[in-house]
Amino acid sequence: MARYKSGFRLKMVYTFGLSLLLSGLSTYVIYRFLQNYYYDNADYGGVLFRVRLFMNMVGDLYFFLLLFIPIAILFFFILTKKYSVYFSKISSGIHDLANGDFTKEVNIQSNDEFESVATDINTAKKQLKIAIEKGEFQESSKDYLVGNLAHDLRTPLTSLIGYLEIVMQDESLTEQQKQHFLKIVHTKSQRLERLIDELFEMTKLNYGKAPLRKETIDLSELLQQLTEEMYPIFQAEHVEIRPNLPAPLMITGDGSLLARLFENLLSNAAKYGTEGLYIDVEGVMVDEEVIEVRVTNYGNQIIPEDLPHVFDMFYTGDKARNHEASQRSGLGLFIAQNIAGQHEGKIDVESDAIKTIFRVQLPSS
Repeated sequence: MARYKSGFRLKMVYTFGLSLLLSGLSTYVIYRFLQNYYYDNADYGGVLFRVRLFMNMVGDLYFFLLLFIPIAILFFFILTKKYSVYFSKISSGIHDLANGDFTKEVNIQSNDEFESVATDINTAKKQLKIAIEKGEFQESSKDYLVGNLAHDLRTPLTSLIGYLEIVMQDESLTEQQKQHFLKIVHTKSQRLERLIDELFEMTKLNYGKAPLRKETIDLSELLQQLTEEMYPIFQAEHVEIRPNLPAPLMITGDGSLLARLFENLLSNAAKYGTEGLYIDVEGVMVDEEVIEVRVTNYGNQIIPEDLPHVFDMFYTGDKARNHEASQRSGLGLFIAQNIAGQHEGKIDVESDAIKTIFRVQLPSS
């Protein structure tokens, strides 16, 4: 209960309310100052007189809303500035972890999810450092481990930053929209924490052997949620998601692993499909026993020589296809293929000059 009271979402609601209060007080002070100044200095026919006539015409309430709203946004921006610093520290900590630097600690004292994530990153660094010093990992295993972690953390962290920027910078958002975006931020921050916790299990991680935490899942609902949570990523890449997901598409599987599978496919489609403007996500029943999900982008073609290797570990494809390819880990599609295999499913790809389609087939429940 104490953790809930100090949670990030509640702090955002409190900060938003405080911004409105401070803006209201500031607007009132400005109003009283202008009122007194008007009575002491206004002359009939003068500038102040004409201003007052204009205020009477539009109404005092609407006139001072023009002051209240920008001031409220300014206060909200100032009061939430520290969270940008927190994101920067967490991003730097993840970068150090991915590069094998376990010496720097992430110091955040916020009594909320940010502090918890920072603590988990520091713990992960210590655990990895001890394990490596004891020789429990070969160098290649260490690279695989930290690369896997960094890859999985990148998507929710990008979403968090994107939604916060929308809330802080888009003046046209309604209160309901802000609450909706803040709820998504809270959900993604919890997912970040869970991903950090999974690091302690990654020493035993072996795709194809790791036990599944199976439950009945509506794949249509899961994909709808993912496309919504990843909206800032699609917006940043200037692509539009077009879901076609008839409900229900029921399967039995590990929800967190399946979310990782489709996050990787959607992230890949967003990065490589920017020239096509759209990403299509379709779910169909192949027959009574198989569900197929298709993720289609309309960017550059994967050349035929690359197609047999796109699911290989550390494979980043034709460097000419995307200038970011050399900076990617090459784990996303490898992980997606292994997760599909764990669920007794399969994944394949086809690509031509018009579109690239990734197909995932999973047994229905």
